[in-house]
Amino acid sequence: MNIPNHPKPYAARPMRGNRPGLALFTLLLGLGFLGHTADEPAKDKVPKLIAPAVSTGTGLLLEPALTLPEFTREKFEAAMASVGSEKIHKPWTNAVVPLPPHPRAEVKGLTQDEAKAYMMEAKRRFTAGEAVPLSDVGLISTQEDVIRKPMLNHIAAFSNEVARVYLLVQKTYSDNGWSYFSIVQDLTVSPPIDYFAEIRKTGPHFEATSCYKCHASGPLAIHPAREDLVLDAPLAAAIGQFIADQPRSVLFVPEDSPKPPTGEPLTLKFCARCHAEDGDRDRLFQVQSHPIRVLVDFGYMPPNRRLKPEEIAQLKAWLEKKP
Repeated sequence: MNIPNHPKPYAARPMRGNRPGLALFTLLLGLGFLGHTADEPAKDKVPKLIAPAVSTGTGLLLEPALTLPEFTREKFEAAMASVGSEKIHKPWTNAVVPLPPHPRAEVKGLTQDEAKAYMMEAKRRFTAGEAVPLSDVGLISTQEDVIRKPMLNHIAAFSNEVARVYLLVQKTYSDNGWSYFSIVQDLTVSPPIDYFAEIRKTGPHFEATSCYKCHASGPLAIHPAREDLVLDAPLAAAIGQFIADQPRSVLFVPEDSPKPPTGEPLTLKFCARCHAEDGDRDRLFQVQSHPIRVLVDFGYMPPNRRLKPEEIAQLKAWLEKKP
């Protein structure tokens, strides 16, 4: 991706369009996309900036939408800089940091140790100031009815011909230290396999139980909770487009972190048209109720229209069913 650097903060730049082709999550729950592979060049245009997150008042949210009026831009910048100001808001040419070729020629399936090595390389580059992270307050995690406080994110993307690698450096506003998480998408198999892990002091620890709720099939689109709570809006849009262009993929489930009970599948026609076994995106289940509530209420899903009142009523009835 050769996207020109735009150093101005989000609030200083005009919004273009209303729902960027990152389509909703365009991808809800990372629910995969068919698109160009990691090594293909992006289209020769700057992605549209991400539409501001504004509740449409559907009544689907369990708690009132948070607008964080007390969390100023100044507080946001100071909190994000605690990770190390030299690591963030950096000039960039490529939104996705290129990785060197994989050491094994014609590899068909990464080993778990290779996936972990990619995660550690992403963390090393971030720590050394070589990554190009976007920094924001995440919409879905901030609106969570348990958290309900600013969730601070630094997100960097990397790729080569065999893998897409993401690093998430995250903490709540009230936490002291930052936690490190990573996703490695193995592009050498079909469908690609997504490895999720928390990077602990002992190294990456694969996770599925805590990730499946929002990451059924991979990384999530970038949706800041407020348009001024992101340090580099064009970079957020570019990395979001890279996520939206990802191939449909499957979650790796380690034995010590099983997939949680899913509950009933979402079979409503206006959702299952895309979210299905043979659809463009993976199926949705009751376990994913929170991101469904947020993404529909904030108008990001479905990506090309708003649900009609009668459709909202049907979805609300399904969401309120007991698992």
